[in-house]
Amino acid sequence: MQIYCPKCKTGYEIEADVVPEKGRRLRCAVCGKVFKCMPEDLIDGSKLRTAEFTEEEKLRLDEAGHLRDEDAEGTADEPATDGEETAEDDLPGKSLEELEEEAREADSEDVKDIFKRLSEETEALFKAESEEKPAQKAWKGVIKNLGLKNPRNYKYYYFALLVFVLLGAYYARYEIVRAFPSMEPIYTVLGIKSRVTGEGLEFQNVTRREYEEDAVRYLEIKGFIVNKTKRTLDIPTIYAELLDKDAKLIQTQKATSVIPIITADGRVAFSFVVDRPSKLTKYIYLTFSDEK
Repeated sequence: MQIYCPKCKTGYEIEADVVPEKGRRLRCAVCGKVFKCMPEDLIDGSKLRTAEFTEEEKLRLDEAGHLRDEDAEGTADEPATDGEETAEDDLPGKSLEELEEEAREADSEDVKDIFKRLSEETEALFKAESEEKPAQKAWKGVIKNLGLKNPRNYKYYYFALLVFVLLGAYYARYEIVRAFPSMEPIYTVLGIKSRVTGEGLEFQNVTRREYEEDAVRYLEIKGFIVNKTKRTLDIPTIYAELLDKDAKLIQTQKATSVIPIITADGRVAFSFVVDRPSKLTKYIYLTFSDEK
């Protein structure tokens, strides 16, 4: 049986039983091409070698039947001169076993180069890891444990971050509005209370007076509400708690200011009367309430 080099079309005699079903690697002794020979590539030796060439390649054959390169001197139809050596004269007399041995050696060198490169890359990686600072190692560990190397996990972390931000904005709404008053309208639109009732307002010069009228006892409480801020505020409902000597709650009273708003740094007088106050009343505690 015969096999032909796929590059230069040089033919070689080879026994069919030396080519396994999975094929074997061969090297051409003329052009050095390494190719894989399969059982179906073997050709009956009775066929002419020139049958493997196309019509165009046949025009480029030299006297020895070898295929000339297109860049070689002379045209395809010019015969070689007497002083020129043909490719057949350069053909080394190597056996098929020698060719296979050369192929194995070439493969072995390639494998050695691969292992050498892998070894160098591994050493460089270990060296880089050993030179890393503890903080860098800890950060890499955090990224690995949280799965941040996988881009698909980012959407879950973005969602969790958004939830934490919204919760923080809700629970810290009073502090946020104190620091950034312009945020109050945003909370108001969302229906969220963002200011403490009566924040910025203060009671001053509060006095009390008890009297009777038509055999009914009354307690008059009056004083001033002062705005400590630099903006106009609504005056909430005034909530009065009457306490005994032990500071226990006895009675409550709600009242509204005659003037509903107070300007920046302003001062508004208030006054209201408690009907039939307890005789045990010792202290009066005033606060603001949202209740009307």
